[in-house]
Amino acid sequence: MQTMIDASKLKFAYVSEDGDYTFALNGVDIQVAQGEFVAILGRNGSGKSTFAKLVNALNLPTEGKMVVAGMDTTDEANLLDIRKAAGMVFQNPDNQLVATIVEEDIAFGPENLGLPREEIYDRIDYALSTVHMEAYRDHAPHMLSGGQKQRIAIAGVLAMKPKLIVFDESTAMLDPKGRQDILELIRQLNREEKITIVLITHYMDETVHADRLVVMKNGFVLREGKPQEIFFDRELLAQAGLIAPFAAQLSMDLAAAGIAVKPELDAETLAEEVCQLK
Repeated sequence: MQTMIDASKLKFAYVSEDGDYTFALNGVDIQVAQGEFVAILGRNGSGKSTFAKLVNALNLPTEGKMVVAGMDTTDEANLLDIRKAAGMVFQNPDNQLVATIVEEDIAFGPENLGLPREEIYDRIDYALSTVHMEAYRDHAPHMLSGGQKQRIAIAGVLAMKPKLIVFDESTAMLDPKGRQDILELIRQLNREEKITIVLITHYMDETVHADRLVVMKNGFVLREGKPQEIFFDRELLAQAGLIAPFAAQLSMDLAAAGIAVKPELDAETLAEEVCQLK
């Protein structure tokens, strides 16, 4: 299986006007395999969003190496191919919308690749269908809701046919319904389109369906593991300044109170189990 992201001894420093270095990443090793859904967790300042920008070569390593889809990001000749392979969806969709009509916005990336017009229209159709926004093809993006704008931003990325998509706090500006819709779309892209997903978030409940979690603090990786392994490690979460999803917390509290429940990450499953207790 191909390794989509291979970060080795990765360091990145921001340089102030005075020439002082502040390291946001301090020798990180993270690998993501093709088809994986990996979530990167951490509080503000943990380095998770800095890592995201290194995946897409928006920033380049200060030390160490970042290889994406087999391409070294420090090789300028790889830049276009890396950004074709690795799409990014940011927190604010307005920063990614470039046209006054939805169709034109989605066409922007494929047009820059110099694709034939017929291929561009095929990609627009595919992208709109995948994000369930076919009815908004001729709408003005600025007139859409926040969740709809984010779907169009995702469609613009999908039109580039990426192997990997990094979602950098992409639900942070949405209401709970919008967040849930985008999360379901992300899972759909991973399950049905077989796109590798890297989800950067501080919303713990968004990560319960991920294949693997990477917990970061102050530019270091504290631990990697499956959601069940991470969310029931209270010592780790306390060290990272994170709180387990509600269902995980509640199942641990019930178990501590002597109520025999399995450790659960899903609230509905936990509720069903509690209802069956005698």
